[in-house]
Amino acid sequence: MGKMLGGEEEKDPDADRKEEERQEALRQQEEERKAKYSKMEAERESVRQGIRDKVNVP
Repeated sequence: MGKMLGGEEEKDPDADRKEEERQEALRQQEEERKAKYSKMEAERESVRQGIRDKVNVP
């Protein structure tokens, strides 16, 4: 915003709130990403188990 006569920069009064919202959005995205990949890994493990079952059948 620029410098005031006192030599200090003006601070956006909503800057803290905006930063908190940004951090919360990042946390939410990370949780969604982890959920997506854990679901994919569970599906893969199911396929792996099916293969193991077929191979071990006498």
